[in-house]
Amino acid sequence: MSRLRISVVIPAYNEEFMIGACLDAVLTQSRAADEVIVVDNNSTDRTAEILHGFREDVIVLHEERQGVQHARNRGLNAATGDVIVRIDADTRLPAGHLAEVEATFGDPSVDAATGPVRYYDVTLPRVAARGDALIRSLWTVPNGRLDWVFGANMAIRRPIWLAVAASLCADERFHEDLDLGMHLRAGGYSVRYARGLVAGTSSRRVKGDFAGFRHYLLMTERGYAQHIGRLRRGSYARAWMTARFLLVMYPLMRWLHASHHRRHELPAVVARKNPMSSACD
Repeated sequence: MSRLRISVVIPAYNEEFMIGACLDAVLTQSRAADEVIVVDNNSTDRTAEILHGFREDVIVLHEERQGVQHARNRGLNAATGDVIVRIDADTRLPAGHLAEVEATFGDPSVDAATGPVRYYDVTLPRVAARGDALIRSLWTVPNGRLDWVFGANMAIRRPIWLAVAASLCADERFHEDLDLGMHLRAGGYSVRYARGLVAGTSSRRVKGDFAGFRHYLLMTERGYAQHIGRLRRGSYARAWMTARFLLVMYPLMRWLHASHHRRHELPAVVARKNPMSSACD
């Protein structure tokens, strides 16, 4: 079987504190990426300056339409690999991640894949990882076929992306990565939860106040409500249950994040809001 070409796509908006470490991890993989694309979505901080330092190894694109879904689309549409890995600017891939992607997509029945994350900026990271695994087990449909993908850690075959891209929603009320997962599921495509496809990510979403965290979580529920006609029974109920579980866990998650930063005397890094336009085909 011929070697798969792998592209890595990273949308970025005001990520001066994160993008350097993200790219360092991508560019030191044991199985090198065939193409690395960063889409700068109108950053106003030092993101562009930092990206300039990676110009020999990274393709930098610009997307004028504000919103992570527009930046994602720009990058995935430009990618030329057989498989496109899509991560966030705060993702840090372990050295064997792309080798695991290649192994996962060696199975021709896999159209897309997502995997677990490990939070690198929390106290008691193993506890946080187990909690994350529990949440994903609540979220996963009983037969293991997923109706979601996680933007911080996902991959998709290029022909499958091209098949669904035109039908995707662009709506600030819900998450673009979940929207992609639900459209993949509705189209009959196979999304695998690959447990070996691990990625590091930041817990910065919990840095803000409870109201902001609640709004972020309820975007998941709104996404499932919007797509209820495409989903099987129980999908919305699982989304509802997962959101409430995370709301209850918010004080602990915030403490784990804050404790780590205090212990290591790190500056606070908060999630960047990248507003999205409202339109759904």
